Amino acid sequence: MNTKKVLVTLIIIILVIILSYATYLLITNKKTGVCQNLNCPETSLYVGSVNSDKYYVCDCRYSKIIKPENIICFSSDKEAVEKGYTKVDC
Repeated sequence: MNTKKVLVTLIIIILVIILSYATYLLITNKKTGVCQNLNCPETSLYVGSVNSDKYYVCDCRYSKIIKPENIICFSSDKEAVEKGYTKVDC
């Protein structure tokens, strides 16, 4: 009986760790290559259009409709806001 409890506890701990890391990746948008696929530098986390004042995480559906020649890349929220952009959640 004790062995089963220990095993269940370990499985729960492992699941919590995996879910926490997955949440971290979603929040920070550190998915490999997403911004780079939009021709942004490796340090980029966000993109916007030079024709608007909005910016998005790189895997947002809106970022995919920006014409390549109009994409502007940002490495942080602070950088985007300082350039006059407003974040749009996807």
